[in-house]
Amino acid sequence: MRRDLGVVVTTLVVLGLLGSFCVAGTADAQMGSAIYVGKFTLKSPVLWGDCDLQPGTYTMTIRSTGQPTVALIRDSEGRAVTHVMSGARSGKANGVNALLLRERDGQLRVHSLVLTDLKMVLIYDPSLAQENAKETREARAGQTVPVVWAKQ
Repeated sequence: MRRDLGVVVTTLVVLGLLGSFCVAGTADAQMGSAIYVGKFTLKSPVLWGDCDLQPGTYTMTIRSTGQPTVALIRDSEGRAVTHVMSGARSGKANGVNALLLRERDGQLRVHSLVLTDLKMVLIYDPSLAQENAKETREARAGQTVPVVWAKQ
């Protein structure tokens, strides 16, 4: 009887260890590695979603191209500032990786993020993105902020 109890305890310990490895593996798979890490510098305050980003250098991390696509924004010290979720996307990305900005009510706002390297445009403010697409390129029609690959 004592030997049976030892086998049961050993079996439970092994099953417990296997279960913890499975949970750790699942958590790691959910976090995943980033598919894109970009760096950009703002020269003036910019509203992105509900967050007012002040002038400075930021890093953006995107872990998945699934919809909606979420980008985590960190300041130059590595502190999380905000996360932004795209409401729509387009596959028409030409040119360079860049944040597309437009002024509304005296405030520069991010309306789209062009990721040519991933062949997609993430749209954060559809009405501003549409206005920008309709207008011809004039001075002050829109601004771009280059986004470059950041080393991890």
